[in-house]
Amino acid sequence: MEVHIELAAEELFKVGPLSVTNSMFMMFVVMAIILIVFWWVGRNVKMVPGRFQAAVEMLVELLSGLTEGSGGKAFGRKVFPLVSGLFIFILFANYTGLLPGVGTIGIERTVGGDEHASTAVIAAGTADGGQALYSTAATEEEGAHEVLVPILRPPTADLNMTLAMAIVSFTAIQYYGIKSHGVGGRIKHMANPPFLFPIEVIGEFSRIISLSARLFGNVFAGEALLGVMYAITAKIGFLVIPVLVPVVFLFLELMFGTIQALVFAMLTLVYIAIAAAHDHGDDSHEEHAEATGLAPTASEYPRAVGD
Repeated sequence: MEVHIELAAEELFKVGPLSVTNSMFMMFVVMAIILIVFWWVGRNVKMVPGRFQAAVEMLVELLSGLTEGSGGKAFGRKVFPLVSGLFIFILFANYTGLLPGVGTIGIERTVGGDEHASTAVIAAGTADGGQALYSTAATEEEGAHEVLVPILRPPTADLNMTLAMAIVSFTAIQYYGIKSHGVGGRIKHMANPPFLFPIEVIGEFSRIISLSARLFGNVFAGEALLGVMYAITAKIGFLVIPVLVPVVFLFLELMFGTIQALVFAMLTLVYIAIAAAHDHGDDSHEEHAEATGLAPTASEYPRAVGD
């Protein structure tokens, strides 16, 4: 038996017509973990936070500061649930690839066999001392070998998952762009100047490919690298090399997992802010500030000396 690296997610079982893959199963596990963690924190909020509550509050404040700093206070709060949800889900999904048993515990299956028919000629004696020839057909299987199909696979190591999140981001970009400008205004915003409109359309759809492929490529490459390093160091078996060498790559995966989650979420935020922004050539600075939430309200202006 050997552990193999498969580009596509592998099927575990079926629920009616729905095929449940190992990455889909892990996606539900990640969603359950996130819901349980934040439900527990919400039910046990204290005025003097403990370490865990403080860590969660720091994460939320960091994401809130990033969204409000990029799109303004009012607009940042509108897109905060989407951006923070994407970041937290991708972060948890990336980190699941480092848990014990993920990618290493699975089901043994026989793959790679090529069946072919072979004919054997058998000579048998007859009653009168002669021989009769009989042919038998047999089916043989060549190249078959045992592989381990992992039960758990990081969701972001599946292109279907990253593509789905990229489509969600693309839909949100168009929604906020149309909400801010209207359908005609959105087209005008993209066609300024008009000859750039085809390029803008291609650019909008190319974001789906760039967002999904970047995240999938980095996470899948990291999973493959970890598997190769574990296999190489396990063969060495000298002193503590099989333990120390993979630790370095685990640390790198922690760093890259955080970076990729932040890149996906921040690119989504920037794309939404660009789509919803107003051109200074058509609107005044005050109108642009109000649209993006940067303008102070009436209560925030200082009162005149005579009031």
